[in-house]
Amino acid sequence: MLRKLWKSRSGNFAFVAAVATVPLVLSIGMATDYSRHVSAKRHLQEIADSVSLALATGSERNSSKMVPTAQQYINANLSKSRIDEIDQIAAKDITIDGDSIDVVLSGHVKTTFMGIAGYRVLDVKASSLAVRSPNGNVEIALVLDNTWSMSEADAKGVRKIDALKSAANELIESLMGTGAAVKISLVPYADYVNVGPENRNKPWVAVEPDIKAVAATCKKVDTTYSPCTTWTSKTCTTLVDGVPENWDCGSCTAYGPPVTVKQNQCSGGVSGQTWYGCVGSRTVGDLRLDDTSPLVPYPGYVGTWQNCLNPVVPLSASKPKLRNAVDAMIINRGSYKPNTYIPAGLVWGVNMLSPKAPFTEGAAYDPKNLKPRKAIVLMTDGENTLKFNPSNGRHYGFSSDAATAAKEFRTVNAETVRICDYAKQNNIEIFSVAFMVDNSDARTMLQTCASDPDHYFDASDNERLTVAFGKISESLSLVRLAR
Repeated sequence: MLRKLWKSRSGNFAFVAAVATVPLVLSIGMATDYSRHVSAKRHLQEIADSVSLALATGSERNSSKMVPTAQQYINANLSKSRIDEIDQIAAKDITIDGDSIDVVLSGHVKTTFMGIAGYRVLDVKASSLAVRSPNGNVEIALVLDNTWSMSEADAKGVRKIDALKSAANELIESLMGTGAAVKISLVPYADYVNVGPENRNKPWVAVEPDIKAVAATCKKVDTTYSPCTTWTSKTCTTLVDGVPENWDCGSCTAYGPPVTVKQNQCSGGVSGQTWYGCVGSRTVGDLRLDDTSPLVPYPGYVGTWQNCLNPVVPLSASKPKLRNAVDAMIINRGSYKPNTYIPAGLVWGVNMLSPKAPFTEGAAYDPKNLKPRKAIVLMTDGENTLKFNPSNGRHYGFSSDAATAAKEFRTVNAETVRICDYAKQNNIEIFSVAFMVDNSDARTMLQTCASDPDHYFDASDNERLTVAFGKISESLSLVRLAR
């Protein structure tokens, strides 16, 4: 029978077909299992991408605290038809490096035919790296209040200026630590702005001539006076940029008998004066409110001492340079405790981003504000306390008459808003930060200056200032997949 089956053509074909069917079916089955494995891996990668993007978008940077959020995204995106099981995520599966979040997921897919060969379960792994970084070229002007009111400290003893330095440095680190094309300028402002004494001979500044010191001629002369023997003290309070300062304003109520002493009597001397980089506002028309007519100069003032603070830093891609400049910011020079004139800082913020003189580091304006994206971060801890003098460009205190002072205050606020409007006409974004500002008119001015409500921040303490600068950094950045 076997011999006949072997010799039979039809029997031979049936036998061969039966034998060949086994590996064919196995091959098809293994291909099906492999296809499910590939699909599962693709699905796990999709989930890993969504998890890393979600974590990078948030503000949390503790891997243990990120686990519940990550697990929620895994559960919400899991399709059992594509992958049988995904392992529970743990803190060790999340790696944080600044604003970079690396997520590793693992899972399993059950096999059908490959189980015959001992492979009943296939492991699946996927990883995804998401980073938050600026999108394209970004140019930012940090216009930061360095007035005397920044000397105040909170309940923990942290001065406002120190909280500002910390927040500004974190913003610089966040934006410039990603390798993106970011340039930042720094404009510390108070009553005046310091453009740097090295720019004295530039056509956009007109500096008064220095005055050479001339020694006075002195001689000793007899001087008779009655010394005070009884002083009646009295405490008076003066506001310096909104900060109360007490002083003894008492008087002498009893004098002793006259005494004669030798004292110097001098005449003919001249104190030396030089330029330290201090400039005021342009006096021609309304040019103090924009960057048009760049060759109409800013007035530069000489003095016996420096009555402006740290110099500006033009747009720079050097993180160390910018951080050093922020760390060096001061709020007074000895007894010089400056008041607040926001328009001066704001217009120089525009100058920093403008492609025109005085500084030309800024790229040309883009009508869509994308290439590059330009932004001003305006921060103040109080209201304007100075007004503009059109005769010389200097900034003086308000009138002693309350009604007149209120009018002057409204005028300066309106001019501040006009500079903001001019910046926005050039598609410059404006982020405004009210840092412990009590005056409602000042807060309204800052809200109006901001590009929209999301660009305005009301920081009521040092911690919220840091949060505000962090949110500004987030707004200037996009979360994207790097792997």
